[in-house]
Amino acid sequence: MFNNTRRRLVILNAAVFLLLLSVLSSLLYVHMRYRLFHDTDEILKQAEHRIQSFHNISELLRSDHPDTQQDERTTYLFWNAQGQLLEQVPKQSFSLGTANQFRDHTDALTVRTVTADKHSYRVLRFPNQNQSSAAIASIGIVRNLEDVKGTLHSLMWDIAAGIIAGVVISIFAGLFLAERALIPIRRSWEKQQRFVADASHELRTPTAIIQAQTELLFRHPAHSIEQESPNIAVILKESKRMGKLVDDLLTLARSDSNQLQIHSSTIALDSLLSEVIDQFRLLAHTKEIEIRTDLHSPLSLWGDEGRIRQLLIILLDNALKFTPSSGRIEVTSRYQSNSVYIRISDSGCGITEDELPHIFERFYRGDKVRSRTQAGTGLGLSIAQWIVDAHGGIIRVNSKENKGTKVELLFPRKQRGPAETSGVGRL
Repeated sequence: MFNNTRRRLVILNAAVFLLLLSVLSSLLYVHMRYRLFHDTDEILKQAEHRIQSFHNISELLRSDHPDTQQDERTTYLFWNAQGQLLEQVPKQSFSLGTANQFRDHTDALTVRTVTADKHSYRVLRFPNQNQSSAAIASIGIVRNLEDVKGTLHSLMWDIAAGIIAGVVISIFAGLFLAERALIPIRRSWEKQQRFVADASHELRTPTAIIQAQTELLFRHPAHSIEQESPNIAVILKESKRMGKLVDDLLTLARSDSNQLQIHSSTIALDSLLSEVIDQFRLLAHTKEIEIRTDLHSPLSLWGDEGRIRQLLIILLDNALKFTPSSGRIEVTSRYQSNSVYIRISDSGCGITEDELPHIFERFYRGDKVRSRTQAGTGLGLSIAQWIVDAHGGIIRVNSKENKGTKVELLFPRKQRGPAETSGVGRL
């Protein structure tokens, strides 16, 4: 399944890298070409200024003049008013036909590129403004571009080699990046597959029990409801369990897709804690478990009252479920700096060090938990973690095997701004 994805990622990464490299290489080539031609034009213009500054341009016609010997790649051409070539320096640099190709038919100052005899030249032609040499009507300065062309040609080959090397590197880099990119995808896929498998397994058991008990009812159609009440009770129990499992799955699915909204308001947390604890006192009394409280009053919290109530029920239910008879549960709440602190501890069976890092995973249940008939669905702590994260809080669990478990909650005391409440993430 992931091979096609990996291949597409490699092709995409290589294509993007190749496109980026090609664009940058093209820009480099265009910039270098512009700079080389610009430098050549500057040389021609400086030569034009020097010529215009001479008192007697006829001096340039001497082959030993220093200005004409500075650069062998530059040739000076002199034309009369009829367009006839009077002289060229250095002498015999070009044939008459070639020299005439450099003569423009306008007197405007222009710089252009001319190809002659399979060579390229940069030509600047300008009118003679020196009255001491009236026979010379216009002057042309011609500079050979072979060095420029050679430099650009070498640069093009270097760019081509760089692109080829870049393609090879991009393929290996694409493989590496694709493999790294697939790591979270694989993890998400494995989690999704495990989640579906666990959900199917959890739903299969109550479904099978309900089906079996219903079939037993049909075997004895003449029995009264009272006679079949044990089977009906089992069906009702498993239906409730399956309903709770479906509700928990729906809650987690909506939280994953950010469809669940937190409707925050000021909560009287001390009253809410007292109310929830009172609901568990009767159950605790039947198991001979003592619930001790140390609740600071008044105590307020900014959050969703329904979700905070659900969180407290999950934690107290776990504490009660895994605390043996004659045990105790302690609930503490108070302000702590700019936060609201809640602690729920019990003297139950505890959690081993190996199991502790996994307790927030969906459907995870340790060996001790699996052996109990009231193990639940294994989704409670996952929902509890989402509620804490949605309120910008922190949840910490400390536990030792056969010594009990302590769950600590820390919530922001004040209302958070829109920027803080817009995202939900674990702290």
